[in-house]
Amino acid sequence: MAVVVALTAAACGEPAAEGEDAVVGQDAVASLPAFDPSSAVGRYVPGFPQELLPVPASATLLATSAQPSEGSVPPQTQITMNLTSSLTPQEVLDQFAASLGGQGFAPVEAPDATGLTAQAAYTRQSPTDAGTATESLLVGILDDGARRLVTVTGTVLAPAAP
Repeated sequence: MAVVVALTAAACGEPAAEGEDAVVGQDAVASLPAFDPSSAVGRYVPGFPQELLPVPASATLLATSAQPSEGSVPPQTQITMNLTSSLTPQEVLDQFAASLGGQGFAPVEAPDATGLTAQAAYTRQSPTDAGTATESLLVGILDDGARRLVTVTGTVLAPAAP
């Protein structure tokens, strides 16, 4: 949670206007400490599935992480993406619902929203050579009144090697 608070405090740039392309929070990068190699501030970390979770319009990417899920067969990756958005919580949820739904994810009941303004959960069954993988993602939103801090976290198939 401390990282989320630090990232929120560091994201002091202006959000993209509605309809503008999302921007990466480079101002936030200079004021944050270094993180381990499985994390990146203001950009996608190597191994993060960018095609699965592109930065939505009107959002600023704060940080990402991607770490192999030990012992998972088929190989999966635990991911987290933090961003801010000027959209309403419902608009943010709608963006992710459309994007994830278009990639075969189905909404499921989310756990209780402890302290969050809004959240949604998704799963998808993906057949692989090693069997069927269950991928799951949780989108959580904290609304501070001026903008939304969005965290997407979960476990997905490991990206194919380049």
